[in-house]
Amino acid sequence: MNRPDIRRLPKRSDPREAVMKLLDAVKSKKLLTEKVGLAEALGRTLARDATSNINIPAYDKTFIDGYAINPKDTVGASTSKPAVFKAVGKLFPADYPTNAEVASGEATYVACGAPIPKGAASTIKVEETRLNGNKIEIIREIKSGEGIIPLGDDVKQGALLLNRGQVLRPQDIGLLASIGMSEVEVFKKPKIAILSGGDELIKQCRKDPSKIANNYALVVGGLASELGATAVLNGIMPDALDQVQAKIGDALSDADIVVTIGGTSVGMKDFVPDAINQLGKPGVVVQGVSLRPGAVSGFGIVNGKPVVMLPGHIGSCIGGFYLFVAPLIRFYCGLDGDGLLPCLIAELVEEVDSGPQFRFLLLHLKRAEGKLLAEQVEGGSSALTTIVKSNGYSIIPPHTILVKGTNLDVHLFGKLELAQIT
Repeated sequence: MNRPDIRRLPKRSDPREAVMKLLDAVKSKKLLTEKVGLAEALGRTLARDATSNINIPAYDKTFIDGYAINPKDTVGASTSKPAVFKAVGKLFPADYPTNAEVASGEATYVACGAPIPKGAASTIKVEETRLNGNKIEIIREIKSGEGIIPLGDDVKQGALLLNRGQVLRPQDIGLLASIGMSEVEVFKKPKIAILSGGDELIKQCRKDPSKIANNYALVVGGLASELGATAVLNGIMPDALDQVQAKIGDALSDADIVVTIGGTSVGMKDFVPDAINQLGKPGVVVQGVSLRPGAVSGFGIVNGKPVVMLPGHIGSCIGGFYLFVAPLIRFYCGLDGDGLLPCLIAELVEEVDSGPQFRFLLLHLKRAEGKLLAEQVEGGSSALTTIVKSNGYSIIPPHTILVKGTNLDVHLFGKLELAQIT
């Protein structure tokens, strides 16, 4: 090729093979961990198995307000011939540990959560007893263990509670707190530096109507943050090779992953691949994928760190993000599989033809007639409103026709999309 108006002719790699190459390039990386307080642990990925060093509960306790008794003393009890007990003492949860005990024919009042006194093996609800002075009457036989939560019933000492790689939910954090933990070791959030390319860009505002606001960086940063990364907007790369190289180099010095937007195609000012190749080995690994939209997406590796190249059109940019950036975040967060994105099965409301390439199919999910329906959202690859109207996607293999009524897996853009499915 010897044309001054074309910088390169990107190859169209199979997107599945391209993702495998990306993950292979980083799989040997030692993932960093950190300890965080439980209040900050929600949504983080556990870096070590969590094992209990205590029993929960730590003692036999009642789960009702009632009386602790020896159930043998109720044999033969009925409404006409109640078992009569002498009321002796009261116990509350704060009384653990206790030396209290009951003898045959005695009953101790126990509040919910209170320890069981020695000699008792059951509790009966206070509303199921009759009080006559300091005497308690019970009108039915009581089974051994009734009304009692035994020691270790919830958690036994030495039990494995949570596995490494589990994303911590509120109930998981509550369980960790119950065994006395105040902090937990989790995988560090990957830091992603986002750079936009082009002299036409300005930061977040339209001071000059001839220029375009740097809003795509906000979209990519928001998506990365929702998936568990720490996203940093590193500004704009002017259309000059030395400055593009300097910007990417600076971002690599501080971030785990660098993401560029624009400057990846065949144009005269698409300098990003050249800059990556000059920054370090092996440089660009994948330049272009057989994906529509998103064909000029790619990535490079510079001194062990990935640089993901996203196209400048927002539809293509989103396709490249979910193809390359989402799996990277998943890996750095210590996750296997597709654990980051909710996935739902929905029924197509119309026929879809993927065409000769893999198709990044934008979809809008809605509920109707007791079904979850998926409707394709069509529009130009540079129209942000097309993304706004969508709440999920599927990647369809080439030369595939999906007929109306086909059930397909739809990955939501993130957890926030769930609230929009009505």
